[in-house]
Amino acid sequence: MTLLAGTRPARICAALAALVLSACAARAQDTRVDCVVEPAQKLKIGSATLGILKSVPVNRGDTVKAGDIIARLDSSVEEANVALSRAQAESTAGIEAQQTRVELYKRRLERQNQLSKGIVTQEKLDQVEADYEIGRRDLQTEILKHKLNGIELQRAEAQLELRMIRSPIRGTVTERLMSAGEFVRQDSAIFTLVQLDPLYVEAYLPVSRWKEIALGMPATVMLDQPIGGAYEAKVSVVDQVFDAASGTFGVRLELPNPDFKLPGGQRCKVGFPLPPAGPLATALPPDAK
Repeated sequence: MTLLAGTRPARICAALAALVLSACAARAQDTRVDCVVEPAQKLKIGSATLGILKSVPVNRGDTVKAGDIIARLDSSVEEANVALSRAQAESTAGIEAQQTRVELYKRRLERQNQLSKGIVTQEKLDQVEADYEIGRRDLQTEILKHKLNGIELQRAEAQLELRMIRSPIRGTVTERLMSAGEFVRQDSAIFTLVQLDPLYVEAYLPVSRWKEIALGMPATVMLDQPIGGAYEAKVSVVDQVFDAASGTFGVRLELPNPDFKLPGGQRCKVGFPLPPAGPLATALPPDAK
């Protein structure tokens, strides 16, 4: 029996086909899970030494590079110590004077050796040889002192460097907690810095997908409004411990953000290139709920 178009059985078949296609499309989107975009690091920056803040050249919202000076403690004493140590380390007057003395003893010894033993007593010859040997040892002592002065200069420069507070990362200042003139303790926080390149995308997938997620796997991160847009990220961490209560495991992806155009702390969805499966459980990190 042939079914003609427009007959009831044909319409039923068409409706069933549409339902199957719709179900397949829905299942194809099951690999999308909820996620949260967070800064790679959030740091409280303090000082290793006590002192008075002399200057704080950066403020909230400023972008800093790794190694930039973001605060200075008063360092007048340390600067004076560096100047003194540098002068001592650069001076070679003691070495040069001792070298001249050694040359004098050497020439005196050579003259004594050229004279006959009947003219120069053995005692006199022993005295000249002893002077020459003592002079050589004094020269080695001066050279050692010069090296120690160089080490002392390094120590003074290290103490001065402790008065300079530098940014350990390339990031953004989100808080400035102290100002110039305040006393800084070792447990005091002066700034809060966040690293926005890369951003970390945290997602949770059901344990049934654990063997399908691999390090380096690409994925598409779709940011919620008002930012919006789809961005490429790669898996950098796959948790080796499951959450038994929810039946999920955590996945971290790295999202490049070299221009700091994307802010952290926003919700998103991430799509993995996985084959369709049953409904995926979606979950957010406990601190994001």
